[in-house]
Amino acid sequence: MIYDLLCKKGEHEGRAIWLRCGVLIEKENGKMSVKLDVVPVSRQWDGWLVVSERRERDESPAGGRAQGRDGFGDEALPAGYDDMPF
Repeated sequence: MIYDLLCKKGEHEGRAIWLRCGVLIEKENGKMSVKLDVVPVSRQWDGWLVVSERRERDESPAGGRAQGRDGFGDEALPAGYDDMPF
């Protein structure tokens, strides 16, 4: 089974804003592996990742938006994002 790893980015109108940081994969033999796509590095991050069952984009909570791999959801990328050399 595959789970999403989430970190809390902040809050908006009393609701948490979550960023998908990677996945946790549970194998048939009971072993688990973690794949991080991003490592949160902000003063607001408390060091905790939340393990959550995967949701398809259509299943995001009401009033929320499922985040894509890049953490920008369905919004356009910021100006200059695609020109970054790394």
